[in-house]
Amino acid sequence: IQAEYDMPFVGALKAHVNLGYDLTSAQRQTFSPRALHSELKAGRGGNVYRRNPSQLNTVLETYLNYAAPLDALPGWIDLTGGYSYTESHAENPWFQASGLSTDLLGVYGVPGSQTSENQQDIQESRLISFFGRLNYNLDDKYLVGVSVRRDGSSRFGPGNEWGMFPAASVAWRISEESFFQDKTPFSDLKLRASWGKTGNQSFANYQQYSTYLVGNDQAQVQFGNDFITTIRPSAADPNIKWEETRSWDIGLDYSLLDGRISGAIDYYVKDTEDLIFTVPVAAGTNLSNYLTTNIGSMKNNGFEFSLGGDLIMSDDDGLNWNATFNASHNTNELVSINPFAGSAQQILTGGVSGGVGTLIQVLQPGSPINSFFVYEHKRNADGSPVWADANGDGTINEQDLYVDLDGDGVVNVGDRRAFEDPAPKWIIGHTSNVGYGAFDINFTLRAYLGSYVYNNVASNLGNYAEVTRASPYNLHASVLETGFENPQYLSDYYVEDASFLRMDNITLGYSFEYQGRSARLFGTVQNAFTMTGYSGVDPT
Repeated sequence: IQAEYDMPFVGALKAHVNLGYDLTSAQRQTFSPRALHSELKAGRGGNVYRRNPSQLNTVLETYLNYAAPLDALPGWIDLTGGYSYTESHAENPWFQASGLSTDLLGVYGVPGSQTSENQQDIQESRLISFFGRLNYNLDDKYLVGVSVRRDGSSRFGPGNEWGMFPAASVAWRISEESFFQDKTPFSDLKLRASWGKTGNQSFANYQQYSTYLVGNDQAQVQFGNDFITTIRPSAADPNIKWEETRSWDIGLDYSLLDGRISGAIDYYVKDTEDLIFTVPVAAGTNLSNYLTTNIGSMKNNGFEFSLGGDLIMSDDDGLNWNATFNASHNTNELVSINPFAGSAQQILTGGVSGGVGTLIQVLQPGSPINSFFVYEHKRNADGSPVWADANGDGTINEQDLYVDLDGDGVVNVGDRRAFEDPAPKWIIGHTSNVGYGAFDINFTLRAYLGSYVYNNVASNLGNYAEVTRASPYNLHASVLETGFENPQYLSDYYVEDASFLRMDNITLGYSFEYQGRSARLFGTVQNAFTMTGYSGVDPT
């Protein structure tokens, strides 16, 4: 619901109120009988799982806006000030049973079982914001903007709830200057610069408790004025605070030939402090093996470029072609790790399937966030990974397969390296809209260049040990090249270049009149094709 009121005593002053209410709920059930292949392999003996999540979001936003020319000075002023309140309440009850005594569902949809557990997760959060913004416009030539937000989030502990986030920007429309007009092909040229600080609070709540039942064992914990049945409070860092990003940007907007061609160029730098991340913690130091906390700082910088326009223009029945092109380049680096996040300047992350607790990525100062943390696999002359008893000790082990990077004569965790970046170095996009007579066709192309993916399907199933199990899966075809007799999860062989070009969609349409009304018949293909050297299913 939105409402707007013009103040009778100040003509340029308006009051706005926005109210929102959003409720989402779902019911899900998965039943895996004992004879299913995945159950045989896992040894669970059948499994049934139910989950009925629901979430209610409410929002109240109210603000005043004043926009009018100034009396004492030339130009216009646009002033906004307001308050917003948002609240989220989510419930996630679930039930799971394994070791089923039958493959038939009972009266209540649950067969007899050897073990079962039932949990009710409740998540609540609130965000309160006070905000203000002032824009000044002089002859559409000189533009200045300043803003400030003060946000309070329930996800942080006492003393860390509030954050202050200011921003400022200036712009100069050079094309409005007399010395520039009618002397260049530019119909519009604007130079701009901005600086701002933003905050991030997108993570699980500061404190959260769960109703968790195993048989009849229960306990009670006080939360505010209420008692909640629980035996498993989540891990929490009482000192966690807002993640803050300070960024500045210099940009140029332009158009040529009376607006027929337009685009923009931007260069930016973003410095993030108190980066929020979920990381492993030492056993016995908290209520979980993982903790969401402020781990350190990182830096991003790059530039963006866009260009678009009408390449071919004709009358309604002729050929028309409008196209846009954009490209962006970004460099990411973890700058530092907080002492609280771990005494070592490395944090392992990125759990994968296979092994026990296998982590394949690393947070390490000087490297991109989530770089792959792997051994350098020795290669044969044809480029295939080595699988041989190189030192002749009768077994094939790490010393035979991997490079001893630190030269200490032993291949161990000290020889793992931060290797390649999962984020693309370049993102390129193109859209074309072509029309001829009553027909039209449009398509979108997208490319990622310089991104890498860890092929977990290959690393988990690409070895001959799989065929020795009681209920094996099919092998991954990479085993024909590697000959691996057992898994090599930490080999850089599985880190693949995932650059790609994809046609996200293409649409062909035909417009006509039907009984005096305009109509259009069209067909669309999504994900039309993907060109990539990545051997897995999806390079994204």
